Amino acid sequence: MRNAIEVQDLTKAYGRNAVLRELSFSVREGEVFALLGVNGAGKTTTLECIEGLRKADSGHITVCDFDVPKELSSVQKVLGVQLQSTSLPETMTSKEAMRLFCVWHKVPFRLDLLERFDMAGEHMNKQYSNLSAGRKRRLHLALALCHNPRVLILDEPTAGLDVEGRDALHKQIKQLKTEGVSILIATHDMAEAEKLSDTIAILRDGVIAKQGSPRELTASADIQSRIIIKTLNGSLKDFLTEGIVPKPDILEDDYFSFASKDAAELLLLLLTHIRKANDEVVDLRVQRASIEDLFLSIAGGK
Repeated sequence: MRNAIEVQDLTKAYGRNAVLRELSFSVREGEVFALLGVNGAGKTTTLECIEGLRKADSGHITVCDFDVPKELSSVQKVLGVQLQSTSLPETMTSKEAMRLFCVWHKVPFRLDLLERFDMAGEHMNKQYSNLSAGRKRRLHLALALCHNPRVLILDEPTAGLDVEGRDALHKQIKQLKTEGVSILIATHDMAEAEKLSDTIAILRDGVIAKQGSPRELTASADIQSRIIIKTLNGSLKDFLTEGIVPKPDILEDDYFSFASKDAAELLLLLLTHIRKANDEVVDLRVQRASIEDLFLSIAGGK
């Protein structure tokens, strides 16, 4: 499979502050790739360099095999970029914004996109300032797609949205993937990255500290999974005094919560004891380490 975006040895500094340090990664065609990192890790700078808005100090970037910035006009034909929330004039209507973008890209007016993102009808003639946060995000995505780009860049696509708005945008992103669009997302929402992405890269100090699929990252993480269990007769209280299992966090209503890097072995010990004690499990949950757990352990987020 070909790469839609290739970033090789990207370096960028602001004065003495080195933001990117020979950063390298690639986004495959038809892939959703999430870039995670704390504030200042270099996410926005990376996106701006790919978009051609900021010049790197060194390194090489291609989008659909077009060199950035040497072939920027060609890059702009295949690349769609989501606007930030303050990027449009307050008095501009959704219809006017779509007309402007279509003229700039030299394509016919895209009423179909306004309809697809539920921005036609009454919303089409509303001024930008009167749109809700969710409607603004839908409009931003529609505008980014007006020229049928092969690659899409989304910077915090669902920031500030309620659950319903976030779910609606997630469905659209998934649909775009099925249509073959390659998508690069920068987000602070760990659950969003885990839900949408084929590949996640965690930035730290200007380089990628960890990269892989959500399943690969959580499976390989050197962090503890958690077993939460409650029994009918409370037999685990006796088991704890033997010192065979780690000390649990005792929760409310006689629940026990155990942290372990080897959840399978610990669970076997617990269930064996429960059976020998003629007790039975009332509730059992095994929580695998999440992307957020991994992010906090690597990126130093708090």
